[in-house]
Amino acid sequence: MDAFKITIAVAVLASLAILGGIFFITQNAIDNSKIPEVQKGLVVSKDVVADGNPANYSVSLEGGKTLYILNNSDLYQSISVNKTYQFDCWKDFKQKITIIETATLEK
Repeated sequence: MDAFKITIAVAVLASLAILGGIFFITQNAIDNSKIPEVQKGLVVSKDVVADGNPANYSVSLEGGKTLYILNNSDLYQSISVNKTYQFDCWKDFKQKITIIETATLEK
């Protein structure tokens, strides 16, 4: 009977270890993924970010959504306030922000 209890305990511990490994791998894959997203809206403001955020610039849309630009001053300068754009973005799940890759002016 003792061998049976040991076998069950080892099986439970092995199952928990495998589940922990799966969780770790899945979380790491999600954090490092670049899931594409398209945002469209009227730009109401744009600012330089200085609060320790990994992005250098931010763009605020009419609905209150804030998008961020990494080290791309040309993209930041090409965006004008009070104009509507379609932004090709990706989600940064680790920082919980949306990063702009390209901006297309809507006509």
